[in-house]
Amino acid sequence: MPGFWYYPADLRVLNVVATSSIEEAAMKTATPGVRLATPPAALMRMINPLIRRILVDPRLSRRFDLQVLLECTGRRTGRTLRIPVCLHTIDGVPTVFTERPWRWNFTDPAPVTVTRHGRVRHGRAVLLHASPLELGAALRQALDKGATPFKLGLKVSRGHEPTVEDLSTIERSMIRVDFDDEWE
Repeated sequence: MPGFWYYPADLRVLNVVATSSIEEAAMKTATPGVRLATPPAALMRMINPLIRRILVDPRLSRRFDLQVLLECTGRRTGRTLRIPVCLHTIDGVPTVFTERPWRWNFTDPAPVTVTRHGRVRHGRAVLLHASPLELGAALRQALDKGATPFKLGLKVSRGHEPTVEDLSTIERSMIRVDFDDEWE
């Protein structure tokens, strides 16, 4: 399992069980130079509570340029979800890239609260139905604007510059966020 050597042994065992289907899907759809590199679920369960606290603190969150805290209500459970995500501006529209199951909460436009640098903004988010080439172009634009492959949940081979065609093979979804007021 390349790429997982730096996790402690107990997390590696949890990772194999938790993400094997995600890894299999990534291997089937990725090109040799680019693949999906989602963090292990067990690791995220440990780190996300800390990241949530950092993202709502105005002083601490200044070190994170793209990371925001997205809050929404689960469509089936009604629970409030507080999800740390990277918010990219694609063609002037705030956009989140994800393959996680919580994205289905936005099949219909849903109210969201976004906290960035301690500042709370309200709006609506919707899951976009983008073609693979549209998704690849959006990922390429995010990379061109300075996002790292890590912030996009991707693993890019050393020395490889991903093309739109490479990125269009990645199984990702885009969520558009429309704010009630202007985003700075």
